[in-house]
Amino acid sequence: MKLKDVLHISTKNIRIYLKRNLLIMAVMGIIFGLVLTINLWFQGMVNCYMELANRTTGGKVIIEATNSTAGMVIDEEQPQATRQEMIADIEAYGGKVLGEAEKFGAFGGIVLPEDIVKNAIEVDLAKVPTDAAPILVSTFLGEQLLGKSFPTESTSAIKKQKDYEEFRDSLIGKTFSDIRGAKYYVVGLSSGNFHVGNLSFKQLERTNNNLLNPILELITTPNGQPIIVDNGKSKQWLRGEEIVSDVAMPIDDSDTVVAFFDSSVEAYEYFRQGKGKFMNVDFPNRTYSVNTVLGVSPETQYIINMIRMVINTISIVLGIIAAVVVIFTSIRLIDQDKQNIALYYSLGATTGQARMIYLCYFLELMIGAAVLAFGLASAVVLAFSFLNQEFLGIQAALGFNLPAISEEIWYTINFNTFIIIAFILAMAIICIAVNSKKIAKMSFESM
Repeated sequence: MKLKDVLHISTKNIRIYLKRNLLIMAVMGIIFGLVLTINLWFQGMVNCYMELANRTTGGKVIIEATNSTAGMVIDEEQPQATRQEMIADIEAYGGKVLGEAEKFGAFGGIVLPEDIVKNAIEVDLAKVPTDAAPILVSTFLGEQLLGKSFPTESTSAIKKQKDYEEFRDSLIGKTFSDIRGAKYYVVGLSSGNFHVGNLSFKQLERTNNNLLNPILELITTPNGQPIIVDNGKSKQWLRGEEIVSDVAMPIDDSDTVVAFFDSSVEAYEYFRQGKGKFMNVDFPNRTYSVNTVLGVSPETQYIINMIRMVINTISIVLGIIAAVVVIFTSIRLIDQDKQNIALYYSLGATTGQARMIYLCYFLELMIGAAVLAFGLASAVVLAFSFLNQEFLGIQAALGFNLPAISEEIWYTINFNTFIIIAFILAMAIICIAVNSKKIAKMSFESM
């Protein structure tokens, strides 16, 4: 019996028992389709989030580290890190120190080089008045400068979008002074959010009850803080009362440094292994405080990874359930095909050829199930993005202070996708292994 005969027989089995085989493909397709749906959607959401959070810095993560103990819970016996120890710890994980954290104005805007934040600058710096500090404003500072607070909740995403557009138009390209007299010229918005603290659709419409909201609200958007752009004219900036030094005030002798990592991967490794304590995640043996100024927050990455672990666990459980169903189904199919197997032997087939016939048969079933699962998952995930495109676009703009509404598609094929498909196809080999003895040479006399 030649290979083409083996393929012909296996394909013929698909056609003869078409209803049975379609039912098997459908059951497998639905189970694995659910697994693929979760993975395609989640990875798509994460990729969009990472791209938006990296927009301002081009992938860099800027941090502010201080050895001040304010707000930290530290054992009395645990030493406080020195400036040199902080720098050494940051550099050990690939961080590059920019220097002392220079602050400007009543709201403590941190001064950063122009090349770090150039993607967020929307106004030509040549237009900035000589005595004004170019600033990327946060939502809080923007409302303070305007003397107006915008609603944090809304019954309509469109209404919230209009509030955001009014906020932008009232600020960008205009000059303001804070309560101490420091002078600013707004050149853009800081990488924060406009009253959209996380990805839950409830942040846009308080009456929205999307089933995914409990997951989405775990993923926070950047808080944002005022960023002063160093345009090389800082000596001429009008600083107001900040110029006057009050000797009666106690002096804070803590050290604060600003540093950046070239990628979120380096920043996350520092977050997990370094000695800096981030605000929302409590790891032991941390000796100084760290705050993410710009870029993807390692704390958010940590939450995303925790969710990914849960999703992977669910995927494994569903995969095991599907595998058990496939194996028991294959056992039943082989039992039903005893006469056919005996016929193959009577026609001169060897044991290896009989097994090859059913390997091809099960492989064709699994290919059909894989195609159905991937098609079904892709249709569901893409439909979610298209049906919620208005929400996703407004959410991206307000959650990351974008200049305009963007198109967001929460759909991405990743390595897990190929692993799941490979597992589906591998089920054909597993089925043959389980039924190897049943397919062993038999004849009509042995039945």
